[in-house]
Amino acid sequence: MERTSSGGSRESYFVDVARPGGEVVEALLRVEAGGSFTGTEINVSKEAVVYRALGSAGVRVPKVYGLAPGGAAVLLERVAGRGDLGETPEEQHDTWVDFVDVIADMHNVDVEKADLPGFPRPSTPEDHARLDLQLWARLAEEHVVGLDPLARYAGAFLRANAPTTVARTCIVQGDTGPGNFVADHGHVTALCDMEFSHIGDPMDDIAWMLSRGFDRYGVDPAPFLEQYTARSGIPIDWRSVHYYDIAVQYRCVITTSLAVSRGGGARGWPPYLLVTERYLLALAAGLSRYAGVEEAHPVVPDVAETPRSAWYDALMSSLRAAVKALPDPEQAEDTRNHQILVHYLRAYDRIGGTIDELNLHDLHESLGVVGEGSEFDKVVEDAGAAGDESALRFLLRRTYRNALLWQSILERRRPT
Repeated sequence: MERTSSGGSRESYFVDVARPGGEVVEALLRVEAGGSFTGTEINVSKEAVVYRALGSAGVRVPKVYGLAPGGAAVLLERVAGRGDLGETPEEQHDTWVDFVDVIADMHNVDVEKADLPGFPRPSTPEDHARLDLQLWARLAEEHVVGLDPLARYAGAFLRANAPTTVARTCIVQGDTGPGNFVADHGHVTALCDMEFSHIGDPMDDIAWMLSRGFDRYGVDPAPFLEQYTARSGIPIDWRSVHYYDIAVQYRCVITTSLAVSRGGGARGWPPYLLVTERYLLALAAGLSRYAGVEEAHPVVPDVAETPRSAWYDALMSSLRAAVKALPDPEQAEDTRNHQILVHYLRAYDRIGGTIDELNLHDLHESLGVVGEGSEFDKVVEDAGAAGDESALRFLLRRTYRNALLWQSILERRRPT
């Protein structure tokens, strides 16, 4: 048994099982181990159900060898390949082509015939979005400490404005894209990480494919979307895709906020603080575009230095030296990650007080609320359900101001 380095919410192990007679079964063990979703409705038991249903329908997914009592772990077939697009441009192109075919094949599965116990089934067009979004709202309410008000607004907005037309009721993978499938020399051997799967609108997966796939890798999606429509018979509904783009960022904010609330995850605590900020900015962009509301990024008076700036510089210098000196890769990575906190604290020392004052003043002027708390949360929730533009404008300004505290790191090139 060997632990893998991939995966942010669960521990995974490559397991070789020797049987009498010399046969060796290569398997993958996914374990609930106190990550973001442990103890929630998003679990490996759910994954096992959808793998079995899709496998029976001929979709490329790993076989399920077994589920531990209580859903503590699932043992899966270990399929050939790797979790990225491949090495050469030709191989990467072939992988994209085959991946699109696999997603189309999944969307072609007859949901009425699929054995999906425990999966809520939509009875109206709006249910295709709302049923899953209600799950995410419960996760946030029960497990996230201090959910950002922009996410609270977005959740209420999405539930109130679900698409009223759906081309087909499908099994949706969710979080679909590179990293959540296995490919071998341009051939996708299996979809994996089905923890976000649900019965819903195929445009949900298209939004994921654009966000974490084509957009991130700088790939023109047009020919692949044409290929998808030709194979699935499902046209691209761009209004719905833009709606689900907001839903993608909303779910990502909740995912990383869960990790923050639980003290971190596989990548440590500070990286989840930073990536939450990235997703909040993406959520702001999606809401702004969908609602046709734009707000200029505020300019906050900058204080070049404070008496404590040298303290943070000295701490940063020591952390950088420690990263180079530590022989253990995991310790070095954890130490490197804590530089994120130093960047933030140095910025907060300079402009944090000013940003807090501007946010509170803007809150009172815009929404008539004195401070942030339970009253503010309710106002934001109600405003999201009503699509209130003044509240959205305030939340956009607030998000852009807060992002200035992370600017020194956010401006760095994001690895693909």
